[in-house]
Amino acid sequence: MSDKRGSGSAAWHRWQLDEFVAPHGPASARPPAAAHDPLLAARRERVRRDAAEAERRAGFEAGRAAGLEQGLAEGRARGLEQGLAEGRAQARAEAEAEFDRRCREELEPLRALATAFGEALGELDHLVADELAELALVTGRQLAFDALRTRPQQVLEIVRLLLHSEPAPAGQPRLWLNPQDCRLVERHLGSELQAAGWTLQPDDALQRGDCRLASPGGELDATWETRWKAVKAQLRRRRAASGDSDSKPDDHD
Repeated sequence: MSDKRGSGSAAWHRWQLDEFVAPHGPASARPPAAAHDPLLAARRERVRRDAAEAERRAGFEAGRAAGLEQGLAEGRARGLEQGLAEGRAQARAEAEAEFDRRCREELEPLRALATAFGEALGELDHLVADELAELALVTGRQLAFDALRTRPQQVLEIVRLLLHSEPAPAGQPRLWLNPQDCRLVERHLGSELQAAGWTLQPDDALQRGDCRLASPGGELDATWETRWKAVKAQLRRRRAASGDSDSKPDDHD
């Protein structure tokens, strides 16, 4: 039996799918029919725009949330720092005011004691004998020393007397104090001393209440022992002068 595929006008060949496509040009040259659907194209464009808008909004919300969180954190940190600074300043001011008030309360009895003691010394030569005067001096010295030890703020009065004494020291005086007294004087009289051109200098060799002033014009020893010796010497001179005047005859007799 002969092979009929090799005979006839139409030879046999493998069937291809594109043989059923209308002969209007290559299939690749024409877009699919769906691409020309306006509704589908509009829907795709809307989906694309919605996706882009959603992405933009998501980025915006994320940026806004991050900025808000950063702003809140910075605001809290700044507010905390400001609050701490104001709290420290207020506490410092209240502590200084309380310290000043207590100093005034503690110094007030000492002023009365110093006044009474000075008046008593002024009348000793007329009221008591020599032995009693010496006893009063010893007792007064101990009382004054104890008062100075328990109320070291007395050094402020001493420094004020030196600061306002006449004549004022020449040049730029330097005032030596016990380190604890130096801090106390710096706190309460620092501005006055600075305005007068004085310089504070701590000295561990000085006791509480001692001070020493040096200037180009000389040096003043205002230690406790030196001041007390000056008081005793002045009292003895006054008593000696009073005794001499009592022993002289009255010129009008």
